[in-house]
Amino acid sequence: MKKILSICLVLLTSFALCACSSEEGKETNNQTKTEEKIYGVGETITYKKDGQERVHFTVNSVSNTSDRNEFADSQPEQVIIIHYSYENIASEEDVYFSSVNFKVIDEGGNVCETYPASINTYPQTAPIGTKSEGEEAYGLKQQSSKIKLVVDLDYFGNKVTYELPIQ
Repeated sequence: MKKILSICLVLLTSFALCACSSEEGKETNNQTKTEEKIYGVGETITYKKDGQERVHFTVNSVSNTSDRNEFADSQPEQVIIIHYSYENIASEEDVYFSSVNFKVIDEGGNVCETYPASINTYPQTAPIGTKSEGEEAYGLKQQSSKIKLVVDLDYFGNKVTYELPIQ
């Protein structure tokens, strides 16, 4: 009987300790999320892996365009062009940023899609020691004076957020 009581006591203590440590972990995660930095035009993000700088990423500008594609399925309220640049400092794999790395959100909180507008600069893969730049066009569902841009730096959840005025 004493053995069973001892085992039950050990199990209860273990569950209580696990529950406490789980709550502490949640608080730490919430604090990290609220302290996330929001970046602006011209600010460079440095992606690090294993303590080493690998990639620099910068949004250079966001501008309106009057360009509309008569064959587009969507009829957005506003079309913008995002101009960005990146540099492969020490990534063994070639670096390439495009719309698959981006999530654009207009002032109404709508997640927006790419739009087939004319762009002038197409991103290229960048091996170590090289730079590239690119442009992406997006159709906004609501007229906006600024957007939120979430950039996925490595496809593994390392994301940064920009708040960008539209020029």
